[in-house]
Formats: sequence, structure tokens, C-alpha cells
Amino acid sequence: MNGQKTTVVVRLILEKDDKLLFLKKTAQNGGGFSLVGGKVDDGESAHDAIVRESNEEANIVIKRKHLRLLHIFKRDSEAELILLFSAKKWKGEPESKELDKFKKVSWFDRIDLPKNISQVTGHLVSKFFSHEFFSEENILRGINK
Repeated sequence: MNGQKTTVVVRLILEKDDKLLFLKKTAQNGGGFSLVGGKVDDGESAHDAIVRESNEEANIVIKRKHLRLLHIFKRDSEAELILLFSAKKWKGEPESKELDKFKKVSWFDRIDLPKNISQVTGHLVSKFFSHEFFSEENILRGINK
């Protein structure tokens, strides 16, 4: 990783009635769809970060005990480690609370996911479906390690 500090990022797969929750980004943020999540702050645990991000971004209240780590994705090109979580139980009605970043929340059927998602989001969702726990692919360069 060339001496760079690794950034830890958390993402959430929220599933309800065979549908997955996505955030629709504003035009100035690319306009595509994303999973709930963000960077882990200094001194913060990954669990606490996804609990915080879920509430800040989408009005979702999750207890740590309801979180499950699904996948770890190591990205060398970005010196990034992405931790993908799921939660089967939560409170709140999902809605965008950061309207400067996200226009709305949308539920998509597992077999009809949005087309306008990043390569990383697509990779994470595919690993959710395949139940693979770890990947170390540099998908931006197309190199499998």
C-alpha cells in the first residue's frame, strides 16, 4: 500500500421483502445510486460507524447486536478497506436526511437492481449475493489478485 494510511469504509445492505435499500445521489454527487455508509472516524469502531452513518444518511436506527459483517473488500489502488454489513432488524422509516448528498431512498427488487451504480457498489452487492466473505480485487484496473 505504498506507506499510505488505510482508510476504513463501512457500507450497509438493508433488505426488506426481497428488496435492497439504495440512496439516490444528487446530480452534483454523480446522480447514481449508493449503499448507506461512509468512512470510519478516528477512534470509532466499524460497528459504531455504520450505526452512525445509517442514522445520519437514512434515518435508520440499528443496534450493534443486529449487525452482521458480510464482506471485506481490500482496494489497494485507494488504500481502502471496505466492510459490508447487513441488518435484519432496524427502526425508523428510511428517508434521506442529507438532502445535499442524497435526493431520496429507494427500494429495489433483488433481481432488478439500479443500473446507475459504481463499480465498487456493484462489486459489493455481487459479493452479498454470492456469500463471499473476502475479496482483494482491484476492480478499477480489472486485475484479480
